[in-house]
Amino acid sequence: MISTARAGQKGIAINHGLLVSLVLMLLALPLPGWAQKTSQDTPSAGTDRVNEVPLLGKAEAAKFDQLLAGLESQRAQIDNLEAAIASSKDSSKAALQLRLAKLWLNLLDDGNTFASAVYGERDEGARQTEYWDQAIAELNAHPDIARFAAGQLAGDINIPAADMPSVERAMTYARNAAMVELQDKLFKEMLKSLELSQQFGLAIEAEKELLNSSIRQRAESNSVLLDAAMSDVDNHRAVLNVLPDNADVKEQLAVARSRVSSLAASLQSAVTLMKKLDIDASSYNQQIIRGTGQISSDTVSVSMLGSLAAEWSKKLRNWVVSEGPDILVKLGLFIVFLLAALKLSQMAGRLVETGLKRSSVDISQLLHKMLVSVASKLVLAVGILFALSQIGISLGPVLAGMGVAGFVIGFALQDTLSNFASGMMILIYRPFDVGDVVEAGGVAGTVNHMSLVSTTILTFDNQTLVVPNNKIWGDVIKNVTAQRTRRVDLVFSISYDDDITAAEQILQDIVAADKRVLKTPEPTIRLHQLADSSVNFIVRPWVNTGDYWAVYWDITRSVKQRFDGAGLTIPFPQMSVHIEQQDQQDQQDQQDQQSAALAGEAHSKA
Repeated sequence: MISTARAGQKGIAINHGLLVSLVLMLLALPLPGWAQKTSQDTPSAGTDRVNEVPLLGKAEAAKFDQLLAGLESQRAQIDNLEAAIASSKDSSKAALQLRLAKLWLNLLDDGNTFASAVYGERDEGARQTEYWDQAIAELNAHPDIARFAAGQLAGDINIPAADMPSVERAMTYARNAAMVELQDKLFKEMLKSLELSQQFGLAIEAEKELLNSSIRQRAESNSVLLDAAMSDVDNHRAVLNVLPDNADVKEQLAVARSRVSSLAASLQSAVTLMKKLDIDASSYNQQIIRGTGQISSDTVSVSMLGSLAAEWSKKLRNWVVSEGPDILVKLGLFIVFLLAALKLSQMAGRLVETGLKRSSVDISQLLHKMLVSVASKLVLAVGILFALSQIGISLGPVLAGMGVAGFVIGFALQDTLSNFASGMMILIYRPFDVGDVVEAGGVAGTVNHMSLVSTTILTFDNQTLVVPNNKIWGDVIKNVTAQRTRRVDLVFSISYDDDITAAEQILQDIVAADKRVLKTPEPTIRLHQLADSSVNFIVRPWVNTGDYWAVYWDITRSVKQRFDGAGLTIPFPQMSVHIEQQDQQDQQDQQDQQSAALAGEAHSKA
């Protein structure tokens, strides 16, 4: 059939060539009426002037000749391949037939390119040449070419058997994908040929019907392959539910999903062509959505959405009827276990707190709060895990996921974990507690709040400072109020001219009169140092820690008042500067003597 069509095409081209040559000879004669008739298709520049028919340029003619030569070369290759197929064996005939289909597809593409080029130069003289008739002949031959190529490509698409080895199945799927890609190209060329035939004014009903039939067959074949791939995905998922760690099944599932994706994309291409040809493709749109879970503008239509919604609602009703009671029971048990866990966690926290209060063990407030919180949250966590098990969630993967998440979070929060570790060390060794006055981390003040991450210190001028625990634990910690008693260190000075015994007696009386000074250890009052400008006494009484600053300030005030009353002075550093000056007259005499000596020396030299 193909050879007959090609021979007829050549004969039509020759006859039309002779006819066109005769017409050109007649046009060369001085026949105004005929020239007026043949030029009526071209626009006229004025009512009193007749335009000449445009002539095709040499460059355009050379381009058309080159395209025609390419078509003849394609036909020669096809003739050689047909001869090879006729003499080939069955083992190689299938591959040769596939190559022949590709050559016919290339011929269809080249024919469209030639016809499109000729039509593009229609107003430049191509309409009056043999190229116009040759383009029509090419377009008339396209239905037979497309029919042969489409049948050959469709016959090469096969669904592999279920017991076929995996390697052969993969090769079959790869071959199917290549055939589907060629089919897509074929249908695009057929649609382009249909549009060109309509532009040339040819009858397109038969060609359109062929294209509609071919695209429907193509979509149906692709749909069958997509259904098979989706079924494979469902089967592999079911196997994975039983054997979740099977690597082979996981690999097969990945391959099946890849096939679903590629086949859905190919079916989408066919649906796009069907949309251009006004063919209903709603069922294929639904299949694409089910396979990929994606909705695009090409797959959406009112009827499709309606049918899809009806299908989903039916599945939902069936699922509710079959699974609803079981789900309600599991949900009820989940809520009961969750509420019970909340209640038990509160009770556990209160029990631990009561036990710690009644215990005689001295623990820090930070440890107290941490034990209460840990007891409460641990009971809550166990309750939540039991509640999750009631709705069918396996606890093994959850615990494994929590371990992995803990590792990742720990790696990301290294600084925070460092503070946490320092907080644990502070918790264990208790260098200070809430309410203590400390100097730590370069900050001095009263500890206001403690956690495992940071410590809040209230400074003496009422500023709140939050210090990370690793800053505190990595530095010197000075706890001012850690001991029950403190020694007040005071130094008082008198002049060298004052009575040492009187000063010492006054200091002893002031310390003995203060009831806040402890008897044990005894206070220390001694002459400590003979300084540059003063005699210094040290006064070191012991007091309760809470009385430290009050005693410090009161004793200092009393010493000043008693020293003033007894006439004892508190010296301050002094320096005497003695400057010796020579009599001005002596200086003048010395200068005069020096001047006279210099003058005598100068006279003797002269």
